Amino acid sequence: METRTLTIVDLERGPAIVIVVLAALIIWVLFRQWERTRWFLEKHPFTGSIIEAVLFVFATYTIHGIIILVGTLPRFRGWTDLTLIGAEFVLHLGWAVAIARIFEGVVHKKRADKPDWHVSRLSRVGFYSFFILLGAAAFFVSDGDTPTGLFVWTGATAAVLAFVMQQTLGDFFSGLALTIERPFKIGDWLRLEDGTEGQVEDMTWRATRLRKWDKTSYVIPNGQLASQSFTNLYGARHSFAPWYTVKVSNEHAPALVIALLEQATRTCKIPSRDPEPVVRLMDAGSSPYTYMIWVQFPNYPTMFAGRDELYRAIDDALRSADIEIATDIQEIRLRDFGKVKTPSG
Repeated sequence: METRTLTIVDLERGPAIVIVVLAALIIWVLFRQWERTRWFLEKHPFTGSIIEAVLFVFATYTIHGIIILVGTLPRFRGWTDLTLIGAEFVLHLGWAVAIARIFEGVVHKKRADKPDWHVSRLSRVGFYSFFILLGAAAFFVSDGDTPTGLFVWTGATAAVLAFVMQQTLGDFFSGLALTIERPFKIGDWLRLEDGTEGQVEDMTWRATRLRKWDKTSYVIPNGQLASQSFTNLYGARHSFAPWYTVKVSNEHAPALVIALLEQATRTCKIPSRDPEPVVRLMDAGSSPYTYMIWVQFPNYPTMFAGRDELYRAIDDALRSADIEIATDIQEIRLRDFGKVKTPSG
């Protein structure tokens, strides 16, 4: 490999080091300040991505300068070529991450009209990893080599990791499959096979985090989540339409009971009026009769308050007509066999 010519060897080493250290200090202060004003990034995602990309490129060139300066020190004279290669590799990776950050800002800008749209941590890791691999490949190509050596080394490393980290890699690829298939998104409510319910907070490379009703976090490995069936109850922008049953004695005419139940649904404020609630006689083959009430709520979390309001309205409507909600009737029959005669009698 040809020896590269240093571009800063003619500089006075002392002032150059001072400049690099000051640049690193300024970048560190800017990043600290940026963490305190994270709200600006959320409000202006595209502008924030441009600013962060510029700062990251600036930091990359600072690291590039530090590596080259280290290579000029007398102690590291024999490592000059290696430090130059490392400096160029850092530049390629830095530009790759900066470009990825700009692309992320563009995607956020296009999705700004969807307030319930969120990106999981696993998706961001995969997105940035793809650009980092492109940056590494570009480094090999610009160096006059082919990325074949990188691919061979990566393949050998992946084989060893696959053997050592079978469970972890299984969770990673299960999470990747869930990300591609998208059976749920961040903000949705899930009901697992064991009855556990929680709102999806985030998905990492290992597990999915659910926030339960008691504000605790339930962490389930991606492999375990992908291997079971679950119910997606969706989030705040998706309607929830359950049905409930009410049992009333067959002594009361179904037309009267249905009219009372419809009147009860009309007094409720939480259930949606479009479509209108539906009341039907569900089962008249046994006593008491079973009536079905189908309503639609704005979303799953509002169902709890809406269900309470609905049942209260039903109870008031039936009580006003002197009708009670019945329980299952069990019939018991008694038979008199008379006096049993014995042989002696």
